[in-house]
Amino acid sequence: MASLMEELIDVLDKECQQYDALLKVALEKTSVIISNDLERLQSITNQEQGILDILVNLDKKRDACMNDIAAVLNKKANRLTITNIVELMAGQPEYQKPLAKLHDKLLDLALQLRRITTHNQDLLKDAIEMTEFDINLIQSMNQAPETANYAKGSYSGDTLGAAVSKFDTKQ
Repeated sequence: MASLMEELIDVLDKECQQYDALLKVALEKTSVIISNDLERLQSITNQEQGILDILVNLDKKRDACMNDIAAVLNKKANRLTITNIVELMAGQPEYQKPLAKLHDKLLDLALQLRRITTHNQDLLKDAIEMTEFDINLIQSMNQAPETANYAKGSYSGDTLGAAVSKFDTKQ
């Protein structure tokens, strides 16, 4: 059981490190979105993907470790949580304290990451709306003003020296 607990603590510590790195990248992404640096945004997105790949592997290791601990404790693996393990380790502070600390740190990192990610999504949404507004403005500048021209060949909405764009801004 001791080796399983040490392995779980190690995996959780590595997850904390990766989430901390992801948080730093998300903070950097905010300033890149604001500065509208698309090349740097692509680079940061690639960085994020690399960290997420590592986190997926760590998550699998944590699940395997939790399943092994559940088997040793004769508990159902799908109901066993880190909080449960912390409570079960009340008699072993050498495992309980690090687990509780890592659990709290992971929760804090997840909340911070959620807040920053939501903020970045809002910034990106605003940038897309501004781009759509600019495109619509440019398209409307190509169209003739509505006038009361009753000549035989006139048509309200003719273009002034330019063809109507077929660009669909909703794609």
